[in-house]
Amino acid sequence: MIGTAFEERICEGTLQQFDRHVDALELELARPHNDAPIVVYWLDDVTEQCGEGRSGCFFPGTRVLFSTGPSITHEIVHAVLDSTAKTYFVEEGMAEIYSGVDVWYRPDRDDGRPLDKLRLTKEAYRSGRLDYAAAAHFMRFVHDRKGEFGMRRLAEDIVDGADAPALAETLEGIFGQSIDEIEDDYFDDAPVYYQGFAAAQVPLSRAPEGGDHVHLQCDDDGTRGPLVQGGGGLYSVRRLQVKRGGLATIRVDGEAGGWVELLRPARGPGLVTNWSMPRASVDPRAIHLEVGESTQHELERGVYLAIFGADADDTDVSLEVDLPLPSPVSPEGT
Repeated sequence: MIGTAFEERICEGTLQQFDRHVDALELELARPHNDAPIVVYWLDDVTEQCGEGRSGCFFPGTRVLFSTGPSITHEIVHAVLDSTAKTYFVEEGMAEIYSGVDVWYRPDRDDGRPLDKLRLTKEAYRSGRLDYAAAAHFMRFVHDRKGEFGMRRLAEDIVDGADAPALAETLEGIFGQSIDEIEDDYFDDAPVYYQGFAAAQVPLSRAPEGGDHVHLQCDDDGTRGPLVQGGGGLYSVRRLQVKRGGLATIRVDGEAGGWVELLRPARGPGLVTNWSMPRASVDPRAIHLEVGESTQHELERGVYLAIFGADADDTDVSLEVDLPLPSPVSPEGT
């Protein structure tokens, strides 16, 4: 059940995304299915409900959460766990990675050990001293090393109200190592960047090998809305694989009110996003083209996201990305 502070419809793709998210979490974390609906209040501002500087919150035992929108998938993780424990570092890290967002963090021994961060007090948490990027990064390291088994063990601890020493003991049992050894492996081997779980939900675009066409209709399960940044609208996301960089000619066609935003996800610390509901603001070089516009833009080799958007329902939008072929290599001596 969703209550909103806006009049625009929530499109079928977004509704199904939230439903699938709950089902996947119950399966992944081995939580019992609960037929009682999770009640979501999707608001423009949650300061009154959640406190200053927060984008969402969940109240244990109520199945009720408040969110500004982008953090709904994060708060749903808390709702599935429905925990009253004070294991902030582990639970918030778990909520971050299962929200679908990318993780970008550079572990530093001088910044503190994960074991110390397990002991974060309620007062420190409420005063904003939890580093969400650090929590997400360590939990993603655990997931990548020990998978569903490790996550389920930790989820069980969270639900049972385990304290920091109990969580440390569980980690030692999951890894078959001492905490010191786990932390050494983490600091020595964990990559800086982990692609978010939501990336797997984003279909591959036919651009830049050719054109890509999207029909945006709110009743279609492939269309999401309203827009992540607010203001109504609807959208769909495609993943572009740029195999060679270069100066590309980019053109958007279709019906009036349509547009495309092209961006690189995961630009660096603090600039990460959920690929299935991305924010173009994470990429300072993102471009926005309305229907009928074209531009030349230097593309880098790697992954881009194309957000196909429209102001009104039942809109066609097309994207063309043309990269010049590499110059032929002249035979030696000619």
